[in-house]
Amino acid sequence: MKNSVTLPKAIFYDWDGTLADSYKFLEGAHNHVRRELGLSEFQGEEFKGYFGHPREKLYADLYGHEIDKAKTLFGDYVTKYHMENLNPMPGAKELLDAGKNLGILMGVISNKKAQFLHQEINGFGWEGYFSAVVGAGDAPRDKPAADPLLKAVREANVSITDSWYVGDTDVDLQCARNASCASIFMAHDARSDEWAKLYKPLLIFENCHSMAEFLLQCSENKIKAG
Repeated sequence: MKNSVTLPKAIFYDWDGTLADSYKFLEGAHNHVRRELGLSEFQGEEFKGYFGHPREKLYADLYGHEIDKAKTLFGDYVTKYHMENLNPMPGAKELLDAGKNLGILMGVISNKKAQFLHQEINGFGWEGYFSAVVGAGDAPRDKPAADPLLKAVREANVSITDSWYVGDTDVDLQCARNASCASIFMAHDARSDEWAKLYKPLLIFENCHSMAEFLLQCSENKIKAG
């Protein structure tokens, strides 16, 4: 156990792929858009190269001059279906409960459109866990810029030096680095070793279960936040 690590006053989480199991849904949503635009659908692991990227960059890379039409098609699809096809990541609620029991403030920072982010958090019944929720467009720049994380820290009224940011992609690790925040890496991507070497996160966990176990062990050993 990593008992030498001092627990922070606040933990901020990425949403898609970290707390919410939305990969297959988002892949399906973009495949719907691509079919409507006459583009080829994603095959195999192809969508993983785009997952978690800033919204504007993602649309520019995927849809070029048809960005506006793609956004409309995607938004209509997500509005209709997203709560039917979304589940918490295994162990996510256990992880949030562990943080709450330790008295750690928590928040969510995502490149998902803020409207959908809030709907999904409320749909899980998790709104009571979070002191700050920052979605795409809520800050001047989205991840990997520091802006959303710095905004969340201000809303939670904590210091960046007393905070962790937890995510599962290089975009999350870049965001934490740009904000001078300790990063915690959920390393379940094929490129996890490469990203871990490049960004040097404070801690690495395989999934929510293993991070929850770590926090529970901290609780049992009377390690307090801050």
